[in-house]
Amino acid sequence: MTEEDSETVFQRHKGIGSQVKQAYEEAIGQMFANLNRSELDVFEAIFKEHEDYDLDTENLFNRTRNLMTKVVLEMNRCFFASNDVDNKLTTLEMLKEHFAPYEGKDWNFNTVSPEKLTRPLRMRHLDFSIGFMEGQLKSQEKQLEIAMAKSIENRERLQDVQNKRVKLKAKIEQQLSQYQNIEPQLNKLDQLINNMYLTTENK
Repeated sequence: MTEEDSETVFQRHKGIGSQVKQAYEEAIGQMFANLNRSELDVFEAIFKEHEDYDLDTENLFNRTRNLMTKVVLEMNRCFFASNDVDNKLTTLEMLKEHFAPYEGKDWNFNTVSPEKLTRPLRMRHLDFSIGFMEGQLKSQEKQLEIAMAKSIENRERLQDVQNKRVKLKAKIEQQLSQYQNIEPQLNKLDQLINNMYLTTENK
């Protein structure tokens, strides 16, 4: 039974709690119906013996019966409210419907094979193993994310260094090109300086 099916069955049996509560209240209402006013005759006789007026047994009887009924009804209400009887009865009806196909089956565990007896334990162990492996996978995924983040950061640093090298190389090549352009002029200037020096020496 899927979760959706369970919810549907649960809602179908939702009113069972109210029905049971009403049945209890009706039974409680009849609980003291068989009381007889004559049961107070003894008390009435004793009262007459010691008092100057008659005991109103009719009124006393009705008040006592009503009070007892009220007390038991209140106890019943508290029981249903404090023990969540409504939901528990609904759940019970849902489970009864769910397991109805198994009614009347032999549940003698002495005839069950060891494999079937240990199946719940093995399934629980399997669930635990799967949960443990899932935890390991999540931990490894986290470590992989951290490693990938560091790798990306290192690649970015390497790329930054490479970009700086390219820029520096371009700047050096630019300066070399500029030097090559002015080299003839520098040679002429150097030659001119040498000639001036030689002329001065000859004088």
